[in-house]
Amino acid sequence: MGIGGIPNAVLAQLGNHKDLGVHTEMFADGILPLVEKGVVNGKRKQIDKGRMVASFLMGSKKLYDFIDNDPMVAMMD
Repeated sequence: MGIGGIPNAVLAQLGNHKDLGVHTEMFADGILPLVEKGVVNGKRKQIDKGRMVASFLMGSKKLYDFIDNDPMVAMMD
């Protein structure tokens, strides 16, 4: 998912999908609209069901507030 114009452009095109899951090295603010719409919910994942898994993130205060104590987010190495 990354950060920048290309990852955000790709994420912006996923709004009509359903039940997407996330395992990524990093994510940024571009994921938030998909989570808010319910597109990213991880309910069909076989591993870490219902959770977004990442190693690090970079973004706005809104992104950091979103992940703070959110059981949907698993930060792993």
